Amino acid sequence: MAKRALLRRISFYADLDEVVQDGVMGLEGKEKRFDRNLDIVDAGQQMDSVLVIKQGWAVRYKTLEDGRRQILNVLLPGDIFDLQVLVAAEADHSVLSITELETLSVEPSEFRRLLTESGKLTLAFWWMQVQEEAFLREQIVRNGQQTARERIGHFLLELHRRIQIIDEGTRDGFRMPLTQTVIADALGLTPIHTNRVLRQLEKDDLLDREKGWIVFRDASRLAEICQFDPSYFHLDAFRMRLGRE
Repeated sequence: MAKRALLRRISFYADLDEVVQDGVMGLEGKEKRFDRNLDIVDAGQQMDSVLVIKQGWAVRYKTLEDGRRQILNVLLPGDIFDLQVLVAAEADHSVLSITELETLSVEPSEFRRLLTESGKLTLAFWWMQVQEEAFLREQIVRNGQQTARERIGHFLLELHRRIQIIDEGTRDGFRMPLTQTVIADALGLTPIHTNRVLRQLEKDDLLDREKGWIVFRDASRLAEICQFDPSYFHLDAFRMRLGRE
């Protein structure tokens, strides 16, 4: 269920006692299901709830007037959107379901109640937002300064690391539902160029694409090539900080 996915994500940043865990599991909301490739949030839409992903993948994106699309980030199980409803009612971006999506829709007042009941829980949510900002900074550097080869390698390694946090995938890979067009729109490339780079990464024995999976054959060498340093996840800092509270 969505609450369990959220609890699994939060628990990575804090050792939550039973009272706090019960508070998360007692979060009231409505289960919602969405088909794949469906806009579930439109830019300019009046928002009235916070959505927690139970299963599936989605992306945040913005579109220019001529139809060009920039994907901002990828949303995975346990991720929350749109917290901006707590301070503003209008969405400033769109959200697209990449796979079939299961979510929990939570009233803003109910979400505020959850945050006010536990300082440790509030801090864990704050750390999650700090991490999301770190992802966005990496996205800016990745798209602004790296080559296509570096961008794609870095992006895939980042996704793999995020998936490991929520206990999905394997040590060597993960199921990849993103199309080459989605990857291209996330990295400022064309689908043709994206395909060419992925095929070259396979030829170089850095990764394989097998039945919808990305499998890393030499993750260390790929990380060196694309300068992937997972320290920006701040995972050790999260747990050290929260452990002192």
